Amino acid sequence: MSVSRGDSKKNVSANRQIFLNEFGIDEALLAEPLQVSGDGIEIVEAPGEYASRDALITSQPGVFLRVLTADCSPILIWSSKDSIVAAVHSGWQGSELDILGQTLKKMHSTLGVEIATLSLAIGPGLSQANFEVGPEFSDKFSMEYLLPLPNSDRYLFDNNAYLRDTAIQLGVPANQVEILPFCSFRDDNLFFSHRRDGGTTGRMMSVIGINE
Repeated sequence: MSVSRGDSKKNVSANRQIFLNEFGIDEALLAEPLQVSGDGIEIVEAPGEYASRDALITSQPGVFLRVLTADCSPILIWSSKDSIVAAVHSGWQGSELDILGQTLKKMHSTLGVEIATLSLAIGPGLSQANFEVGPEFSDKFSMEYLLPLPNSDRYLFDNNAYLRDTAIQLGVPANQVEILPFCSFRDDNLFFSHRRDGGTTGRMMSVIGINE
């Protein structure tokens, strides 16, 4: 789903359209953040590319937000009350920068969305069992999200739980946050994984939008 890993633009476009055809979406309707694993967030009203962004928000029907992942977690967000959606890309870097929390706050402060009306789907990304990280993570995240590895200074990091709790702490009801029961590393018959495949791999696409 991405040309950034050396796949031809023609093949990527064909793959995207096969996927998007399932939902009646034309690729020209995609709003695409040019992800940098940062905390750039933008409210958009039109399709196109948005540089140095890892989260997009829209209330515009017919604009479909996408994120690309291959271990980081995609988060799709929608409101049961307002016609507003968001798509967020958050690996550990994005989580450390609180991109999800910032996105939810922006939806509330700028667009007036009631946090309690929001629902989130998180993943597929790395499960904790396959997210080994270094000792510096004890300075980045609470130990409730870090499982120490025996005879080591390393940990297993639960990024998806961190993202879930971020949403809940900001007022999203717990029963409106779903972590998908998949792991990009473990489920090799379903997903690409940057970590499993040694950095040479494709990307998955997650999309959300409002039908016109």
